[in-house]
Amino acid sequence: MVSEVHKHVIQDLLEALHDDEMTDISLIGHDGVSIPAKKFVLAARSKVLKRMLYGSFREATATEIPFHEYDGVILEAIVEYCCRNEIPKFRLYINRSEESARRLVQLFKAADYLELTELAKMVAQMAHNLTSRFPPLACAVYDEADLYTKVSADSLMMIQCRPYVTLPPHCESGGGITCLSESKLLLIYQNKDIKAGELFLFEMLEQWKELSEHPEAARVVKECAKDLILDNIEPHHLLGTVTESGFCSERRITEAITKQALRASQDRIWSLPSRGRPEVERILVEGAGSKNTNGIYYRIGGLSNGDLYSKQEVACGQQYVYTLSISENKDEVVECRIFCSKLLTHCAVKTFVRTVTRDPSFQPILQVVHLAWENADGGEIDSILGVKNRSSKSNNTTRLLLSDGEHYITATLGSQLRSSNRIKELVPNTLIKVFGFERDSSEGRVSIKLKKLSIISQDPGHRFGNPAYFYDVCDDQEKEDEQAIVTTDAPVETQICQALLRDRNATATDETQTLLELYSCQYPINEKPIDSKIPNTGW
Repeated sequence: MVSEVHKHVIQDLLEALHDDEMTDISLIGHDGVSIPAKKFVLAARSKVLKRMLYGSFREATATEIPFHEYDGVILEAIVEYCCRNEIPKFRLYINRSEESARRLVQLFKAADYLELTELAKMVAQMAHNLTSRFPPLACAVYDEADLYTKVSADSLMMIQCRPYVTLPPHCESGGGITCLSESKLLLIYQNKDIKAGELFLFEMLEQWKELSEHPEAARVVKECAKDLILDNIEPHHLLGTVTESGFCSERRITEAITKQALRASQDRIWSLPSRGRPEVERILVEGAGSKNTNGIYYRIGGLSNGDLYSKQEVACGQQYVYTLSISENKDEVVECRIFCSKLLTHCAVKTFVRTVTRDPSFQPILQVVHLAWENADGGEIDSILGVKNRSSKSNNTTRLLLSDGEHYITATLGSQLRSSNRIKELVPNTLIKVFGFERDSSEGRVSIKLKKLSIISQDPGHRFGNPAYFYDVCDDQEKEDEQAIVTTDAPVETQICQALLRDRNATATDETQTLLELYSCQYPINEKPIDSKIPNTGW
């Protein structure tokens, strides 16, 4: 408990933090901008700055400290964080642009160098959120970041998993493959985990050469083209655009066509023209027309008359499951269908609020966006992130905010769950599946008490969507959605496929639907493509 004396001391110190007359040093950026600061505050927050300002370095007696690696904006953010533990001014500089993406990485580097660990985590999350909303900026982040750091690994993962939305240049944000320097471009083309077709990667190389200001762009693209797997490109493209580009030698193109001829002569049922994990059966979709839909799908199971493949995407902060079903019908026609669903159960919060009689089949997937303990008087003790000994709070109530990606609702844990050891696994952003619950209503507002749940993922990476409190944005009299919620014990991807196959007439006209069919195509079995289970046109 803080005494009255300590309260006055704390208040005076807080006021001193914002008193410009008490500044005693200035940080000078490489752009010449001078940022005033308080020496003791910087030293108290950063061990590196403490050694610099109070050690045997020459900066200990200087009133101006030059930082040749950072500009004034970065240094201002460092000082702001040291004083406020937040960076509201810096956030004003961040927008949908390549400059913003690179500036985030520069601040991450500064925080990492100065051992400001929490600031580095904060900035890494900001970079993740920015690239999730504007995927082409992942290239700018990857290019600016040092290898093997958090921001580098995160942006590379996005490029690997979502090449069709991260690599194409974007005229508004300035992101895409043209952001990459020579060294980072080479690393991308050497990476065999890029989930894209080889022709697409060749086309991206053409765009880099066309838009790049590199003085030796022709040499760079030829170097990158050495890592293209040419036998994964169709012969007419090899003899056409690839040959005309001059990126690859005639010998390599001839060898690729020879390999393709040998593969066809062996009459193999299927071979895959794409990169990706070789140990898992996979299919490349490129002709569907949508950047989010295209990409590599991995086999997750079989149907009675075909196969099921899936991939996941994060678009605008919301996670989607894309599913490809390939099946043969009684007319000896192969039907390929691609459809998607949000990973979080669509309209789950609305169902909690407006359905009085519980349906046992309603078992939604939700995300924990906040978790805290409350004492007997209803006051919040602390966030779960700050709890060091949760067992000591067994007599208190655990309060959660559960989100379906669009709205969130308050919830508590039942007595059995509170006493369970698995409660320790619940942290913010955890994905859960609710099997049992009770519905409580107070002052016209519904909350739920969780009776039984399972943890799907403890760390999905970030919060999905931008959920708002249901009662702040929704009219209680609004008409209830009639779309059924997909809920079974099967894997999420299989749930989606089975539900769609039950309704062969499903459409994508209603944006509130849980299932959205995107593309489909058909072809007779006797016209099956030689090198794939699906065609690359006709979707």
